[in-house]
Amino acid sequence: MSNFIVMQNATHEEEVSGGYMWSPQKNKNGNSNHAYERMATIKAGNKIYSCFDQAIRAVGIATSDCYIAEQPHELQEKDLWSNEGYRVDVDYTILEHPIMIRDVWGDMESDRPQKYSAFQENGRGNQAYLFPCPEAWANLFDNFIHEVIQEADAELIEDGEIKEEKLATSNYELGESKVSNRVARSTNKRGRVVSQLQLQNDLKKRKKIGDIAEQKVFEYVKKKVREAFGEEYGEQVEHVAQTQGDGLGYDITAFDYLQPQSPPKPIKIEVKGTTSTSTNAVYSISYPELEKFIQYKDEMWLVRVYGVGKNREMKMEIDNDFSGYNSVSDLLTRKYAYIPSTIDVYGTRVEDK
Repeated sequence: MSNFIVMQNATHEEEVSGGYMWSPQKNKNGNSNHAYERMATIKAGNKIYSCFDQAIRAVGIATSDCYIAEQPHELQEKDLWSNEGYRVDVDYTILEHPIMIRDVWGDMESDRPQKYSAFQENGRGNQAYLFPCPEAWANLFDNFIHEVIQEADAELIEDGEIKEEKLATSNYELGESKVSNRVARSTNKRGRVVSQLQLQNDLKKRKKIGDIAEQKVFEYVKKKVREAFGEEYGEQVEHVAQTQGDGLGYDITAFDYLQPQSPPKPIKIEVKGTTSTSTNAVYSISYPELEKFIQYKDEMWLVRVYGVGKNREMKMEIDNDFSGYNSVSDLLTRKYAYIPSTIDVYGTRVEDK
């Protein structure tokens, strides 16, 4: 299978979040070039290394052969290309640790193609959209990614503290676009085969990420409550997921230090943690948690923590906008762009043959 390097400096966010690659068939002067012609050669299963700002920041697998398609509307707004083009649907994985080309160029330089190389002799990127990726480079990138994953699994550290908080902002339209693209690709997308051991290790890691995130939010919120209302209320902040168990539908009870009043307003906090630093990272919510968002909608916070366990300062985002929703169905209709990952089946119909 062929490997490619795509230079997405102008379109990285749109293409990676949208799950595709797109190039015009010709530039605005009516001329084609090797990069546009190369797009037409991509087949489902080809590996794509996404380069942005002098680093490999995502790796994708083409889930479709190249096909003719008009320019996506989010790219049309840039007014850089003609509308007739080529498109490839891609299943991207964003790298938590991008591969900086300058750090690995010494190992890449000897395998640099003499023609149509993605990088110049000094390791700087060449100016075109799509290049072939030599097998030696693909092996180097893959080995680097594998080593980083192993290190991350071994070193999910618990150091650091939350240094920044902000209120959540809307990204519904972006999420809706992701859902549409995911559904459109689902019939052609090949599933990832995961062993039972891999699954168990993944679940253990996710739990550890969640536990670290909860503890850091508990420490941060307790400090904030103490500063706003004094030691008496600070001592009442409780990590209930530890003291009472995980079945409550929220993880922490505290007081609203963002809008201080007397007496302090009680709040309940559900925590979602991720090692990613992207605020567009996908997260999971259970139905019982959604029910609590409605039951306690005037005192409920959903707190997302980014950069968990990576020896960096963590950031958290607060969503306390639940008062305008009247049911779980209302949340799922108006608030969340989502794909259900599990379905609870209460009954099955089997048609008579």
